[in-house]
Parts: sequence; C-alpha cells; structure tokens
Amino acid sequence: MTLNKDELGEHYGKVGVGNQNMLGIMGNNRDVSVGEIFMIYSCRDGHERIFFFRVLGLQNYIRQVDDLSRIAGTMMVESDAYLSGIERNMLLSVDGKMLGYAEEREGEWKFHSPRRLPDHLADVIRPVRGQSDPYVREMLKSQTDGEVYIGDLQIGEESLDVPVTIPAKFLPMHVGIFGSTGSGKSNLMMVLVKAMIDTNMKAQKDPDVPKISAFCIDPHDEFALGVDKYGIQDIVEAMDAGTRKTVLGDFYYLTTHLAATQREVRRYGKEIRILWNEITPRDLFSIMDFTSQMASFIEAVRGQHGENWISEIVNMSEDPDGTPAGTLRGVQRRLRFLTRSPIFVESGTSVLDDIFEAMETGRILVVNTSLMSNREQFLLTTIATRTLSDLRRALKSSGNLGDFERQAKLRLPPSFFSRVRAKARTFYSKSGNDDQSPVKDPRNLPVIQITVEEAPSILNPDLMRGESVFKDISRQGRKFNIGLLVVSQQVSVLDNVILSQMNTEINLRLGNEREIRACIENASVNITGFENEFRVMSRGEAIVTASYRELPLPVKIPLYDKVFERDKASYKATRTKKKQEKHVI
Repeated sequence: MTLNKDELGEHYGKVGVGNQNMLGIMGNNRDVSVGEIFMIYSCRDGHERIFFFRVLGLQNYIRQVDDLSRIAGTMMVESDAYLSGIERNMLLSVDGKMLGYAEEREGEWKFHSPRRLPDHLADVIRPVRGQSDPYVREMLKSQTDGEVYIGDLQIGEESLDVPVTIPAKFLPMHVGIFGSTGSGKSNLMMVLVKAMIDTNMKAQKDPDVPKISAFCIDPHDEFALGVDKYGIQDIVEAMDAGTRKTVLGDFYYLTTHLAATQREVRRYGKEIRILWNEITPRDLFSIMDFTSQMASFIEAVRGQHGENWISEIVNMSEDPDGTPAGTLRGVQRRLRFLTRSPIFVESGTSVLDDIFEAMETGRILVVNTSLMSNREQFLLTTIATRTLSDLRRALKSSGNLGDFERQAKLRLPPSFFSRVRAKARTFYSKSGNDDQSPVKDPRNLPVIQITVEEAPSILNPDLMRGESVFKDISRQGRKFNIGLLVVSQQVSVLDNVILSQMNTEINLRLGNEREIRACIENASVNITGFENEFRVMSRGEAIVTASYRELPLPVKIPLYDKVFERDKASYKATRTKKKQEKHVI
C-alpha cells in the first residue's frame, strides 16, 4: 500500500505531551466523543509509522487564556461580540491511551504494542468513513482478520467499514460474552450464528477454511424467526436445497415440543429427548450439589447396574444395606426433576446421536430452551459437552480405530456408543475402516463451540470444586478442538478457572461498577482507563479483547436484520446449477 498521509482522513491536530502509554493531543474545536480513535502519522529517523490513539478524556481549551471563568463572565456582559475575537483560539485538549502502531515491512503492515512514541508535534488524523477504511483495514489486518464476523470497528459514535472477526482456530480457546440486560447479547448471538453458517459455506469451496460446529442455546426462542424481521430461518429459506443439505443437514432447530413450533421452522426441527441411560453421574455433579455420601451411593449403584443406575435409584424403596439413613431419599429428591421432565425419558428415541453427527460434520444447531427449566437446560448442555469431549478424548489417546473403540467403550454409556460406533469410525478414520486404520487428529476436525447460557449458575466456584465437565473443557478443550461460548450478565461471580482460560472477551454494556472492574481485570489485553467508556456504551457496542492480539478493538455490532439484508444475495446466488454442482463435488 502506498501511503499518503493526506488521504488517511481528516487532519485534526498535533501531538502535545505524553509517553508510550498516554498522550495529550491539541486539536481543532470539533465535535469529538470519548472512544474515538485517531491516527498519528510519524516518520522519526525515516521510519514511517501510523500510531493509533483512543480518546478517553476531553477538555475545552483557549489559547493564551488561563482563566476560562473570566472569559465566560465577560461574555455575559458583552455578549457574542466578544466571542468573535477569540474563536480562532478555541481548541480541544484530548487525553487518551496509546493503542500501538502499524509499520509496513516487506510489503505487509504489522501492528505492534506501544513501545515507541510518535514524532514531536506529529500530525493527528481523524478517520473518515468512506475515505480511511481501506487504509485502516490494511494496517489493522493482523488485529481484525478471521472467519467469524462480530461487527465493525467503532470510532466514537460511528463505525468504519472495517470488519472485526475472530479466527476460527482460536474458538477452542473459549469466548466470553458479557453484558447486562438490554445490552444486545441476543442480537450478537444471531450475528455470530450467521457468521458461522457463512464460514461453513465458504468451507465447502475452500478446504483451507475450517468448518465450525455450534451448539447454540437460545433461551428466548429468538434465533430461528428473529427479534424483528429476519431470523436464521430466512437464511435457510434463501438457500437452494443442495446447499442447505450440505451446510445445515436435515435439521438445525432443536426444541422440547415440535408441535408447538411454527410450520416453516418445524420442517427443519427435531424434538429434544435424552435417555436416562445416556446420563452419567458426572453430568449431574456438574450442575448441582451432592454430599460425599450421596455421590458415593450413586457411584456404587452405577458400578452394580451400569447405565441403568437412574432407573434403579428412582425405583428403590429403602436405603440399601450399609448406606446411611436418608441418603436414598436425598438422591431421589435431586433426581425428581428427571422423572417429571418431558425431555429426559426412560425409554424412546434419543436426539443425542443426531447432535453427535451434526457436531462432527460442521453444522450449526439452534437449541430452543425457552420451555425448559434452568436445571434441564444445564443438564442438556452438560450431556452434549461431555459426550463430545469423551469421544474426542478417546480419539486423541488412540493411534488407530481399534484403540479408539476400546477407549470410547470405557468412557461412554454402552447403548449410546453402540448406536454411533459406525459413524464415529467413519468420521475419525484417516483412511480405511479396519481396526489398524490410523485416526485423525481432533484439531483437524470441525471446531465445536458449546454455548453456556446463564453461566453463573453452573460456572460458579462452588460447582467448579467438584467434577465439572466445564472445568475440564476450559483447561483442555483446545486439545480436542472444543470451546466454550460463555454468556453472562456478570463477570465477578464466575469461577477464576473459567475466566483465566478465556482468551476472547466480547464486553458489552455492563450493569455496575463492580462488573466493570471485574471485566477490566479479566481482559486479555490491558484496557485500564476504559472505565468511562463502559459507562457511556450504548446497546450493541462492545470492546473486544483477545490474548492473541495486541489491540483492544471497539466494535459496533450491527442489527442482524441489516447484515442479513446486506448478504442475502449471497445465499440466493447458490441457486445456480453451476454453484450447486460445485458444492456436491
């Protein structure tokens, strides 16, 4: 890129004083807001660099005047006639944080942390949408590139045409979405779901694009039909049959009562049913408290009766010999929700096989939990997470299909694995289907993203002390290409194990000072000084921090309806015969 500083944007002012962390800028008396990003052109010792600066504070300033109160008092007497003589001396003093700098080397722009200072009195440039976009996109490419679109780079109250994305390879390092009620979490989730579908469409044409699978909890049943005009269903309807089959399969929507679902969605839906014999004690230990006596009793029953342990306990009438009095009744009370639940059943057809197949073939599932209790939702998420984790653990610890099968039988309920055994061998085999066939590395399989909604209820320190599958996934999920997408209104109440392993944070508007402090302390990039910005953030505005990037990125998340209208032609374009044949190949 040939750099002409006069084309970067609008000249605003000059660098005053500061250091590599904080700068003071003296600028024109313009309408500037907290959160704006300025570019500073510097050419010290012949090294051409563009520094990026974020506005954190503003102050009116009049050159050659020490007492603004005296000026104001004089104006009260002499009115606007006095003002005309000093207007040219009116400036704006801007304080803020140095974010870093971009420098071109060997034809490519690299971004660096703020280890240097710009020139004395260097020119300060204000980005302008429609003019600065290509320059900023190129300079910040290493900070914004990826597959999963979040939104556009925000500068104050506006945004540039600079898409901000998450690389799919970092999804297994876990993502946190934090924001108070009304901050735009649901809209953000819909934008992310769309971005994952778009990525999977690209993956059909380009083998270098990774496939993404997602188990997306929808607590308010908003994703399929949308909050306003459009939803995920509109993407489904826009696709031709061949693309829809390849990218989304036979279904994308899971719900507790399919008959209550609108007809157009029902065609692509399945009912959620999980069998009791697919539930392990560890699943329940992950979502509720059990005393040590209860846990020992459960494990003893499971050791004796295998995967039918729940049915055995539910039908017991008295404590077995050697069991402390009251233990059975305590366990039965905790299992009572299973006997009343429409989704956890003793017999029937399970949807867990379909979930497994969807996740291992790069598909997106929208899971309507609006009619579930919190406990049902948490158990469903836990079972899906543990099942996928156990399968990929077995794969990771195996050299061939025979090893994998032996490992899987040790980890998974027998009846479930017997049903998925054939498909698992197909998905995981590198070549061939005999026991000596080598297996794939889990990191070469689709990335699996599991949503954990209402996270404080199951990711709190009390439950993390026990046998939580989420604690294990947070620490080791990247080995198996499985990541958590944690959605929470609060940061401060989450367990430190989870927070310390979270490498991407999308921070929307937060509710109070305690949550703002917790968010800043937990951020993967230093955002000290951003307190004021959190206080003035509007719905759909976020600060994105990531351990694999040097720059905290302010992002404006567009409404889902707008991004769908912008991109809907790309789905309709897949209807041509030529495009369809390309997907089949």
